[in-house]
Order: sequence, then C-alpha cells, then structure tokens
Amino acid sequence: MSPNPPPCYVVPHPRCNTERLSIGRTNQTQSQAPLVAPWGLLLSWDTMRCPPSAPENPISTVNETCVTLEWSPPRDTGGRGDIFYSLLCRKCSGDGKKCAPCGSSVHFVPRQFGLSSASVLITDLQPDSNYSFTIESQNGVSDLSPTPRGTVEINVTTSQTVSVVLKERRSKDSVTLAWQGPERPNGAIVEYEVIYYEKNQREQNYTVLKTRSNMMTVDGLKPGTTYVFRVRARTDGGYGTYGGEIELETSHEDVLAIGDPNQSTILVVSIAGGIVLLIFLVTCFVVSGR
Repeated sequence: MSPNPPPCYVVPHPRCNTERLSIGRTNQTQSQAPLVAPWGLLLSWDTMRCPPSAPENPISTVNETCVTLEWSPPRDTGGRGDIFYSLLCRKCSGDGKKCAPCGSSVHFVPRQFGLSSASVLITDLQPDSNYSFTIESQNGVSDLSPTPRGTVEINVTTSQTVSVVLKERRSKDSVTLAWQGPERPNGAIVEYEVIYYEKNQREQNYTVLKTRSNMMTVDGLKPGTTYVFRVRARTDGGYGTYGGEIELETSHEDVLAIGDPNQSTILVVSIAGGIVLLIFLVTCFVVSGR
C-alpha cells in the first residue's frame, strides 16, 4: 500500500507567494517542489494553485441609460478552471476626481457578483453621468490568497439627449426639422434617429428614420394632422437618450415658413420684381398718354 500523502502540498506558481499558501488537513504552511507518484492523482485534486490575473480588453456599449460591458477572460487562470467575475460600480463627478458607490438603484443582469460569463448588462443609470466599473476575476482560492486581486477598470459616460429643435418648416404633407447634437457625446456621432407618429397613436403605428445630418424633411404626412417627433444620437459607443417630444401640426394648405431665410429671400425678390414691373408699366402709360 502506498504511504499517506503529505498533510499540505502547494505547486509553485510564478505569481504566487507559495510560502504563504496552504490547503486542508493542517494549519502548517509549506513550500515544496512538485511530488511524483505515488501521490500523482491526489495532487491534481489537492493542489491549491493561484488566483487569476486581471480580465482583459473591456469594452462598453451604451444604449440610453443602459450599458453592456464585455471583456476577455484572464490570460493566467492561476492553474484552475473555476473562473468567475464580480463588478464594482461607482458614479463619478464630471472631472472624475470624486466617485461614490452607485447604490441599489443600479441593476445588473444577470447579477453583479459571481458571474460565470464575461459580459453583463447594467440598467437604470442616470443620463449624462460618469461611471467607473471595476471588473474583478476570481477563482476558488482568491479568498485564501494574499495575492492582489486581478482587476481592470472601464469608464463610461451615459448619453446626453439631443437639444431642442432649432427651426421647423411645415407644409400640408411634410415637416422639416433641425436640431443640435449632444454637447459631450459618448464618442463620435455616427447618425441620428428620428421617431415620429400621429399624436396619441404611438401604440398603433410609428416610423423610425435615420440620417447623418442634423436636419431632416419628413414627407408623406397627412394634412392638418398633429405629429409627435423625437430625436436621439447614435455614437460609436451606442445610442443616446431620446430628446423631449415635439408636437407639430401639418398645415391644411402649403404656406411659407416664417423665419426660413431661403423662403424669405425668395419672397423679397418676388416683391421687388413686382414693384419694378409696376413702375415700368406706369412709366410706359404716362409716356404713351403724352
């Protein structure tokens, strides 16, 4: 019969302080070179190993006041396969110098601690706010090891809303809108999304249009009908929050828009041309009368 295995055994690991690690069956702390048979099978079950290194390549995708975080597993698992993750959330000031825990109002899907997958959805964040998330990788011996935890941080700014419409032009079957983008967008603006529907009819029918410009003409509307418009920006970091509702009613007949510089120019030129023509006709009449 084989002799009993030693009461404590640790496989040395390049990141571990093996002189301070031990497992089961004794309170002693030992550091030994790897043993060979006859305890080979027992060693694979009884080896402590190390905590994992930090997660890598974290990325964020913002959708209004929700953020999806994804990352790559740690390069060094510490010789174990039971890797899981936990997250810490902090809300920070505009300059990022002061941060405080997010509190219970922020929710994590599927959970905040003990994640088995390298992704999480975070909801109920505040708009136009700065957040710092710390992602920590762990395994079954993380709580027993003095080795510092492997963590990585990622900073996220939730999206601002699009500013109010700057000008409008309406006809009996179309509306032209113009707007100003967010002052501090979460990345470069890729496009804008305009959603519109007849007032009190959103549940029945609505239309979504996209443009890279900060101006859009919506055609095919019903004359004398009130429509509700909302605009949001999409950056390379995700979608922002929709701006406030804007109600506009199409006219019963085509009219010139007050304050539209292009239309005003046309109107002035037309009036001036009419005056010149009138003067010419009056002059001709006076001359011919003589």
